[in-house]
Amino acid sequence: MKKATIFILMLTSLAFASNEAYRAKISKLASQKTQRDIEVKQISELEGSKDLRIVILNDKKDNVEIAVLATKDGNIIIGLSNIFLSQNEKDLAILAQAYQSTQPKPNSPKPEVLNQFFSSLSTNRLISFQSSAKKPKQIYYLVSDPRCPGCRKELEEVQEKLKTGDVKILLVSFLGKESAYKAKLIYEKVSNIKDNTKKLKIMQEIYNPEYKLKPKDKTQDIKMIEKNSEDVLKAGIQSVPFTHSIQK
Repeated sequence: MKKATIFILMLTSLAFASNEAYRAKISKLASQKTQRDIEVKQISELEGSKDLRIVILNDKKDNVEIAVLATKDGNIIIGLSNIFLSQNEKDLAILAQAYQSTQPKPNSPKPEVLNQFFSSLSTNRLISFQSSAKKPKQIYYLVSDPRCPGCRKELEEVQEKLKTGDVKILLVSFLGKESAYKAKLIYEKVSNIKDNTKKLKIMQEIYNPEYKLKPKDKTQDIKMIEKNSEDVLKAGIQSVPFTHSIQK
């Protein structure tokens, strides 16, 4: 992490042209200023601001990646933190994904600890999907945040998992209160629904970054969601999406 911090501090003013010209120029300048072999791995546009772009840089020698915000003219480069504020939900998702993708991967908790944790959860804290198999071989436990882009993709794989086992989803709010309110709404909407397809459709609708919460949705009690997040962290799970399976 110290190398990444030094890397940010050593970056200076960079110019912006077309994407390809920008990749070459920013790589060259970043390499010169940091005395490292730097390449541009990815450039992402923001919907909420045409003056900013997200750039993921990579130090080839140490394979250290860092996400930065670059102004359109390339005069200012700012390293991303885990705090994002934007009126645009899609931009928040892109920023969160860029930041997460450049962070060191945490060590996975021990299987026996995870088995005990997930088995101890009460049914009201889990969104359950029944397997289509006659004799399901396992239970897939998913830890998911409604505003996490990776979690949104994970939902697309639920139907495939159901071919071999049951799926149980624990909702958390790693990405802030907006996540907590969305999670609370999901729990309410699916509580009395048994049909897998209908339940999944509701979740995918609310997971969509374009889904807008109503004012009343933001007055709901989110203590259970916050409790989910706290307990998940105590179990050693530090990022989402997270999947763990237990054999039946």
